[in-house]
This record gives sequence, structure tokens and C-alpha cells, in this order.
Amino acid sequence: MKKELFTFTGTAGNSLSAVIWLPEKTPKLLFQITHGMTEHMGRYEKLAEKLTEQGIVTAGFDLPGHGRNPGRPDCASFGEIGWTQTLADMQAFSEQLTSRFAGVPLILMGFSLGSFLVRDYLSSGYTLPSAAVIMGTGTQPSLLLSGIKKLVEREIKKEGFNNTTPLIHKLSFETYNQKFKPAGTDFDWLCSDEQELEAYMSDPLRRANISSGLFWQLLDAMQRTAQPEAYASLPKEFPVLLLSGAADPVGSFGEGVKTVAKIMKKAGMNNVQLKLIAHARHDVFHELQSGAVDEMTELLLSFLHSFLIAPRFPAAS
Repeated sequence: MKKELFTFTGTAGNSLSAVIWLPEKTPKLLFQITHGMTEHMGRYEKLAEKLTEQGIVTAGFDLPGHGRNPGRPDCASFGEIGWTQTLADMQAFSEQLTSRFAGVPLILMGFSLGSFLVRDYLSSGYTLPSAAVIMGTGTQPSLLLSGIKKLVEREIKKEGFNNTTPLIHKLSFETYNQKFKPAGTDFDWLCSDEQELEAYMSDPLRRANISSGLFWQLLDAMQRTAQPEAYASLPKEFPVLLLSGAADPVGSFGEGVKTVAKIMKKAGMNNVQLKLIAHARHDVFHELQSGAVDEMTELLLSFLHSFLIAPRFPAAS
């Protein structure tokens, strides 16, 4: 596997840190990652190793205010118009990949925060990939989301759009830890592997919190993508894989992910697959001790296999 770090120029001329992992063999598929809240693309290198072994180019950019991009280390923020701009940047990044690897299919994946970006992307008229993988997602009742948005709007008035507050931290992180007692850390909901949790918490590129504005933008997108109408314009056969841990509180321990599948199917989509990994928490990429990572990789590769382009020449008999 070969790794290339580079700067991707977004649609507004903004510079975003990016990475691409290249297979040793001829590329058969492109896999574009949209990462989760407060993290960065570097956390997907182990996944990239598995995918590139299968000839899958794996790539993505650090979201605004995340990873190696400019911003406060204690607070990830997209800025006032950053959510919509990020959707456009996702399309521009896809176009850059498909231009470099002409004729190779592209799969768009989003995890956690990235899952809602991908769902919003699919419902907003952007150029469609060959398929989408949506991981670590969920849904909540619209009335509940409206109520939380009002609380967040008060925090924005007090401290500003690009700042955070203790209430924002509690709403965006602490509530997920309530089901995991006794909790050894504030992030036990992420995964059960203590070494992986320590690596996450000590990661110098991890942002400690998210801004009130980014949290509001996320809640707003959750509302938009929780209705069948959001997916009504998608081709009925468009392939989607919903993949989450069965012990993930973001997905309401599987029930929220099932609801997302029902919403998509109600919109007429008939090629939606749902896979839940037993005992796995939110971050299935780092559930090493339980074996969830291996199961996740197997399920993911099984889905991706049907999109791999055939070798240019048949194998010798």
C-alpha cells in the first residue's frame, strides 16, 4: 500500500488536508470516506490496509475544523455555511478521484457525523456514487430534535456559532455514555477496547468538542434526512449498506438504524441492506477485542465485491 498526503482545494478555495491510500495492484474500486465528529482521516489507515489488499483505492479529506486543518484544538467547527459547502466539497473530491481513476466505480462511505453528511448528500441532488455505505448512523423523533435545536440556539446566542459550551458537550457526547456503567472514561460508548480508547483520547489531532453551530447543523441535517421525502428522488435500485454496532447508542442500539432502513424503503428504495454487529459499540473500526472489526471488514468487503471492476484481461488457464 502506498500513502499520499496532499492538500485538497474545496469549492470555495479553502484548503483541506487529505489522504489517499493506493493498492499495489490495478485499482478496481474507489472508496471515499467521510469521517466522524472530532476525528480525522488518519484513524482509517488500518481499514485502508484491508481494502487496498483487494485493489480498492481508499481516500478522504479531513472535514473543516478537524484533523490537520486550521481551527481550535478544543472545538471542531464547520463555520457559518460550512455544512452546505462540505457537501459540495464531497462531490468535488469524488470528481477528483474519478478523474484520476477513469472508469473505476466510486463508493461513498460516511461514519457517524459523516453518515449524516452522506445521507444529506444523497438527498440533495449531488452526483451519485455507484453506492453508499452508511455507518454509525441513527435517527430521533423530529419533535425531540426541534427541542434540542432550541436549546442549542440559546447557546449560540450566548457564546457564538463557532464556540462550545458545557451544555453542548453534554448533549453531543455525555448522553451516549449513560448506558455504559460503570464507565471508565467519558467515551466508553465509542468502543470496549481500552487501548483503542486511550489512543483516541491521547490523539493530538482529535478535537475535544464540537461548536454549538456544528451541533445545530448536525441536528438540522438529522431532521431533513429522517423523512422518506428526502430519498424520493433517488433511483429505486440505488444500493445502500447500513452497517452499525448493535450496542451503538447513536443508532439507539440498532433500533434507530432499523428506522433509517424503513424510511428509505418507504421512499421506494428497494436495494437497502442492513447489518448489525452483535455487541459492537459506536466505533466498529476500533472494536478489536470483541472481533467486531473482523466482522465489519468481512461485511463491508462482501458488499463492495459486487462493484469491483473485472480484470482488464482474463487470467491464463
